[in-house]
Amino acid sequence: MTADQNAASRRWATVCFAAPLGVLAAAIAVGYLGFRTFVTAPALDSLALPILAIAAGVASFFSPCAFPLLPGYLSFYYTTGSEGESRPRALGLGSAAAAGVATFSLLLGLVIAALGVGLAQALAVSGPAPNAFVRVFRGLVGLALLVLGVAQIAGWSFKPRAADALAHLTRPRRGTSTRPAAALYLYGLGYSAAGMGCTGPILAGLTLSALAAGGFGSALSAFAIFTLTMASLMLMISVLVGASKQALVVRLKAATPKIKRAAGAVLIAVGAFHLYAAADIGAFVRLLFP
Repeated sequence: MTADQNAASRRWATVCFAAPLGVLAAAIAVGYLGFRTFVTAPALDSLALPILAIAAGVASFFSPCAFPLLPGYLSFYYTTGSEGESRPRALGLGSAAAAGVATFSLLLGLVIAALGVGLAQALAVSGPAPNAFVRVFRGLVGLALLVLGVAQIAGWSFKPRAADALAHLTRPRRGTSTRPAAALYLYGLGYSAAGMGCTGPILAGLTLSALAAGGFGSALSAFAIFTLTMASLMLMISVLVGASKQALVVRLKAATPKIKRAAGAVLIAVGAFHLYAAADIGAFVRLLFP
């Protein structure tokens, strides 16, 4: 290649890397604004039920309880799977994360159906007496992210022994192993679970609106749309990250160790944020809730 061709190739690689992440940043910004609009709107019941369910899904996915985990997800995805990742493989990994999101939504929906919407509303972190279970769970999520980040920087290699079984399952692996899909499924599950303090009340409100509008059938369809919306957003984010990851590996293959260390630092920062949010829920609410 000539010097001009090399320069053009580098510029194109930069565009391929930056464009998907730019779209992702815009989606996160719009999604968070959508959350603020959703929770502050005076009369959402006037919306058609499918539109309300979609809005609730977007608001839940980008809620302040969950979206601080997105940087951790980005770094986790970058360090998961093989370097020569293809688009079908990126789609498969994204589908695994989306399945994790959908699984927790299904579990939460079953709990609401069995125990009533009052339980979901009681899980909110923004009330005068934040739920202790949600605070403890958020702290555990933060601790898990810290461990993953330290392991990434230190280059720890977990072995499949009884004491390390869970770590071995969630540890990003190289090559063609199917473990990255399992790890991303668990991350998707954890992402939705971490957002429970915001998702619970939103889903409870959607369920009440659907029951008032048309009974059990309407509630079931609204829940299906809600779950599909959240899963689709996780899949979209995974595909965007996968697209930029391909360009990043092509352009910065020699810098992979530095990228992994940077990704580990992001995981540590996000984990520390969640630990702080669990310890001082008031500061968390003041910072991220409208």
